[in-house]
Amino acid sequence: MTRPSPEKKKTKPAPHRPVPALQCYLAYGFALSIGIFAWWFFQSRQIVENPYWIGLAVSCTCTVVVWVFSIANDNSSIYDPYWVITPPLLALALKASGGGGLLGPWHPRQIIIIACLFVWASRYHIFYAWSGWRAGLVHEDWRYEAMREAPLPYWLNSLLGMHLFPTFLVYFAFSPAALVLLSGPISLPALGAWDLLGLIGALSAVTIELVADRQLRNYRETDEYHQGGALRRGLWKYSRHPNYFGEALFWVSMVPFAVSSGMLSRHFALVLIGPALMALFFRFSCRLMDVRSLHRRPGYQEVIDEVSAMIPWRPKKKQYDVQKESVH
Repeated sequence: MTRPSPEKKKTKPAPHRPVPALQCYLAYGFALSIGIFAWWFFQSRQIVENPYWIGLAVSCTCTVVVWVFSIANDNSSIYDPYWVITPPLLALALKASGGGGLLGPWHPRQIIIIACLFVWASRYHIFYAWSGWRAGLVHEDWRYEAMREAPLPYWLNSLLGMHLFPTFLVYFAFSPAALVLLSGPISLPALGAWDLLGLIGALSAVTIELVADRQLRNYRETDEYHQGGALRRGLWKYSRHPNYFGEALFWVSMVPFAVSSGMLSRHFALVLIGPALMALFFRFSCRLMDVRSLHRRPGYQEVIDEVSAMIPWRPKKKQYDVQKESVH
């Protein structure tokens, strides 16, 4: 028989930390402007010579600008769309700086990578637009709220843990794509099977995220959800966090493009470590979400016992059903 379900625990209402939409637009407007200037400054003064590292320096500079607005408004969720906005823009900047220019020749692989990045980003900006753009913010993400209890001062914890850490994580996960975009189109090999694998993986990842998001959004409108239920249908029947799986799969799918370009032998660490760390990060995030759901959703332990954490897999049979089969 299944273990008894714990009662749903009452949770404190999230603190109100309102941020007007104008502040969100200003944060990213200033970040973009300063980022363009920083790129020119680093490049023209030759403070950083390699465009790859210029991209990282500029991304960190823009992150600090957004962080200033987060601190000024006491809400680090202003950073939320940053790691979706940045990769497509960085891709164009890197192609312009070291990949033959935006108006010069393009290798088909570079076009495919740029297209995949923009399709991936469209999920956040078109299909599920960030609330900060429309009406501003009301609450801070619960993970950021929890991090406020760390022994570090909030401003430092926000800078290091809530802003710079994810910026570094995304940039290094983006590295396989960056290396291809920085290459001269003439020097890149022709398209091959690895590119097909990368394209299938990236488009599958975006599709999984879209479907999982839509299923979860629809479920959140049901009485079952508001009574503390857990989604066990669609993709969520096979994975407790299919949206996280899709996100990890997207970044791992950038690796085949780099392999097809011959980057693995020259930049082994940059090709593999970033996407691997991103996958591990989302696996850890699954654990955080599970702990939270255990406190908010009666019977969620049963979901943990039966459903794969991230990678979609056939659900385990309930203990009661296993015992029943053994009897027969």
